[in-house]
Amino acid sequence: METNNNSDFNELEQLREQMNSFKNRLDKQQIINERLVRNSMGSKMSWIKNFVWIEIIIVPIILFIMAGFHASAGLSWWLFGFLAAGLIIDATGDFIINRIPKSQLLSDDLVATSQRLMKMKKQRTKWFIAGMIFMIIWLVWFILEIVLRLDCKDQLPNYNIVVAIMVISIVVGALIGGFVAWLIFRKMQKTNNQIIEQINQVTQEVQD
Repeated sequence: METNNNSDFNELEQLREQMNSFKNRLDKQQIINERLVRNSMGSKMSWIKNFVWIEIIIVPIILFIMAGFHASAGLSWWLFGFLAAGLIIDATGDFIINRIPKSQLLSDDLVATSQRLMKMKKQRTKWFIAGMIFMIIWLVWFILEIVLRLDCKDQLPNYNIVVAIMVISIVVGALIGGFVAWLIFRKMQKTNNQIIEQINQVTQEVQD
């Protein structure tokens, strides 16, 4: 009887050790998966961060070019001020909305990070729509300025043709710019979705 009890005890100990070993392997695997997800987050979000910095650098270049155009064409400086304020506000908003410090990606709770990314998507959508509305208002105002204020009207025999070409060029450029902006916006949203999906997979493994 005593031999059977010892045998049962040994089997229970072995089973307990196997369970602990299995649990340790699962914990280690979970840690590895979490690290991989965090590294992936940093890698995927890096291009968005770089794009925002490029946007911030380009804004003063655009304003410098447009200032020269306004001065030479005799366009309203109120229009230029509207454009400058809009571009600066847009770049600032993009920086705030898309900014997640690397320290947070590496240390924050994954569920909280997922919620932050979903909130970022909603804010980005609203900001994109607001940016498009701003650009439409600026475009209409800009075309009116060209039609009504261009100083070279008396100097150009084909003034109407020149204005038509300029307006068409501006509209085509705006459409191309809007399409590119939409592609970038969609890629940003897709990046967030990929990260959120990775986080959901890891958290689901923990729950299971």
